[in-house]
Amino acid sequence: MEHEIPKQIYIDRAQKLKTICFFAVLAVIVIAAAFLRFTLDDTIQLRTIGSYFGFALCVILILTAFVVYLLFSRRDLVSSGRELYAIGTAVVLSYVISLALGLAGIFAIPAALAAFIIAPLASRRDAFIANLFFNLLMLTTLLTQNYFSSEGSFYLLEELTIFILGVAGGTVAAYAVASRASRFGYVLKGIMVAAVMYGFTAVFTLLQNHYMLTFPHILSVQPFMPSLGFALIGCFAPILLGIALQPVLERAFNLLTAFRLVELTDHNSPLIKRLRLEAPGTFNHSLAVAGFAEMCASAIGENPYLARAAAYYHDIGKLENPEYYKENQTEVNLHDELLPEVSAEIIRAHTTDGLALCQKYRIPKEVASVTVQHHGTLLIPVFYEKAKKLTDSAVDAHPYSYHGVTPVSKIAAIIMLCDAGEAAIRAMDKPNGEKVDTLLSELIKSRIDAGQLNQCDISVRDLTKIKDTIISAYGGLFHKRLKYPGGTTDGATTEK
Repeated sequence: MEHEIPKQIYIDRAQKLKTICFFAVLAVIVIAAAFLRFTLDDTIQLRTIGSYFGFALCVILILTAFVVYLLFSRRDLVSSGRELYAIGTAVVLSYVISLALGLAGIFAIPAALAAFIIAPLASRRDAFIANLFFNLLMLTTLLTQNYFSSEGSFYLLEELTIFILGVAGGTVAAYAVASRASRFGYVLKGIMVAAVMYGFTAVFTLLQNHYMLTFPHILSVQPFMPSLGFALIGCFAPILLGIALQPVLERAFNLLTAFRLVELTDHNSPLIKRLRLEAPGTFNHSLAVAGFAEMCASAIGENPYLARAAAYYHDIGKLENPEYYKENQTEVNLHDELLPEVSAEIIRAHTTDGLALCQKYRIPKEVASVTVQHHGTLLIPVFYEKAKKLTDSAVDAHPYSYHGVTPVSKIAAIIMLCDAGEAAIRAMDKPNGEKVDTLLSELIKSRIDAGQLNQCDISVRDLTKIKDTIISAYGGLFHKRLKYPGGTTDGATTEK
């Protein structure tokens, strides 16, 4: 596992065709929106039909370059589909909004809008590249509309300035506001970026126009007030628009973002609320696993928010039959009256039931997939041993094994180990550090020997860190409590 060669991501022909068709639709929308913009502005007069074709050809070439980049450099993005469609939609939304605001004035164009929308939804690189192509589309549009206007040459410097500010400001925004865990953090970082952009815009506006004024009026800002007012819109509107559009795109394409992960782990979110009320034992187990999984993910450089969310939902399938699971039972064990194969079927079903529930409630697949991966194809030993005692012949292990998928991500592997570790340590008699170390080592070795981690790129070093982190997390349970007078450990007295 330590030196496993990364797998080449394969994109089938159908997915390539979908991507090309999607961007073809985007091209049509961009061209139609631009032509509508040209029609609404009386100062724009495209003299020949060739001018329209020239602009349309430029748009197609820009979007074709975008598709080529994605197919060769972002194959995983094309393969997944959801993020790709969200990014493309965000670029076109940014373009249409910019055209509309641009009717007020060129500095009202929110040139960094695409970056502000996409940064929390995708990787920093994707936000940067998408913002670059968005600004290329805007520059092409501005050059086309102003080249044929009566004052086209006068606007050239402004158009280039908008492009440079859009690329530079969008690049900073893509890296500054990406993966913020709170809306407040996003807004705060956004305001800082917008303020810097506004400062550069103001300086450019003053420098561009001062040559038209006599010396005593150089420091006067009154002639520039319209441009400075429009610049407020262009620089600060992306923050508000980003906040408004991100949840829409999150839900529309079922994306997993830092904001969405926080919402998924809210105890009042629909499925978690059901788990808390209908299966409190499983809920408490999930909370414990979440705490360890979050620390383990941080220890090996994985997303701790994703690990926590995956832990919250890993046993969500137990909602279908909560009373058949030990943590939700009182004194009666319903399996005592069932045949072992029936019991195994009920227990095994919680993985597939969990996936079905997640799909019904539109839980992102990065979280939902852990429901069928956290037990992999492991044996359910209790009922397998029970079946062996009921017969003298050999017992097929398949009906007494999980029919899931072995972990394909480090997060799924973390949940598998933390889930088994939490349950095993809870069942131990007088656990201590040495016992837990031995138990976790055996648990990890058994998973490796059973081939449960063969499809996961987790390393031996990662597994060691996970084990050490779980031991450290459980350390608080092993220390001795100070005994106070009266025989209690919490300082309260038992005296009457």
